[in-house]
Amino acid sequence: MTPYQKKILLVVATALAGGGIPVFSKLLLREIGPTEFMTLRFFGAWLLFLPFVIKALPRKISDWLKISLVVMPAAINMILFARGLFFTTATMAALIYSFSPIAAAIMVYFIGQEKLNWRKIIGILIGFIGMLILIIAPLNYQSLADFVGTAKGNGLMLLGMMLMTIFTVASKPLQQKFSPTVITSILFLNCFIVNAIAGGYTIFNPSLLLKLSTTAWLSLGYLIFINSIIFFWLYQITLKQTTAVNVSMTSYITPIITFVWAAILLGERLNSVLVIAGALTLTGAYLTTTAKNHGTK
Repeated sequence: MTPYQKKILLVVATALAGGGIPVFSKLLLREIGPTEFMTLRFFGAWLLFLPFVIKALPRKISDWLKISLVVMPAAINMILFARGLFFTTATMAALIYSFSPIAAAIMVYFIGQEKLNWRKIIGILIGFIGMLILIIAPLNYQSLADFVGTAKGNGLMLLGMMLMTIFTVASKPLQQKFSPTVITSILFLNCFIVNAIAGGYTIFNPSLLLKLSTTAWLSLGYLIFINSIIFFWLYQITLKQTTAVNVSMTSYITPIITFVWAAILLGERLNSVLVIAGALTLTGAYLTTTAKNHGTK
């Protein structure tokens, strides 16, 4: 297997691990609030991941602060993501996050890590058109709200996607000093603390936990083991092996996986608006990421 094939395999594996996040989150949100379920999710992930990383954790407070500063956008993204799911569909959430490679390409260009060429520019423009359709469609076609969500929900998802992209871009230089497991562990801890402070601490009430259905507990288990521990660990490993823009290509695959889960568990269906906007966004992301890093012509 060539190094390139290994990188592609990492990207696909990461996407598979993250594809069900919107769907299983949606199932859990039927029974508890967004900050409560995020608090449970990342407390469980941090607790289970801790034994594998405890000996490698930084000893200096300055290192903890440095990593925490980088992962904080991702922690805030979790709150926005969970709240946004109240007002949009799981499929729409995945499609909005598929804009991440385009946002990453723009960010790394402006901070001087990469240069843009015409292929990337065209990809950014196509993706931007797709994003406009995703966000504006609910305003003009309220009858399609059940399919494409609402402007409020999609707006929260868009802001969350930008914060997640900032986290991805900022994590790359951080890996020169810290391992993927260390960054992942501190990410879990920060996500837990932020969501707990935002009100999620109320979930640690035995009477509330006992009221959760079997479906909720199974969804939480999947979110902890697959969508948190495996996904974020693979995400950091893939980032270490590739670039911030390339690791974002996991979002090419996650909408497909998310739709499969959504169709099976939530009964969501595609419509023409979703297909057109999704195709444009994914096409733009593909063109942006596969472009060579030459200067702008």
